[in-house]
Amino acid sequence: MWFKRLKALLLQRCPVCLEGKVFHSLLGMNKECPVCGVKFDRETGYFLNSMFIAYTIGFLILIPSAVWLYFLNASILVFTIAIVVECLILWPIIFRYSRVLWMHADQIMDPRQPDVHEAPDRQPG
Repeated sequence: MWFKRLKALLLQRCPVCLEGKVFHSLLGMNKECPVCGVKFDRETGYFLNSMFIAYTIGFLILIPSAVWLYFLNASILVFTIAIVVECLILWPIIFRYSRVLWMHADQIMDPRQPDVHEAPDRQPG
């Protein structure tokens, strides 16, 4: 079961059925799972905790880069440009994975079942 969850997390799939895509574009999230119909946004402010995950991931990624640039004696301009470019490149990835990671952690802590009656594209069988 943990392998399936890890695979679903890495592929950014639904935390309930582990199959449906969470995102329909680079930053656009589906409101519900296209497979099981579960609503991703459980309540107002649901994704606030994913911000903390994003801050942590960003910190863990940017600190080694900053330390490396420091030891290279990079100028303030080079340092700033390198960190800003790294942030701009990684921001969409961090945004997506922080939300998916939060949804999977929440599913483990407070499980819910798929809502097959409201699944938009669900085929019987």
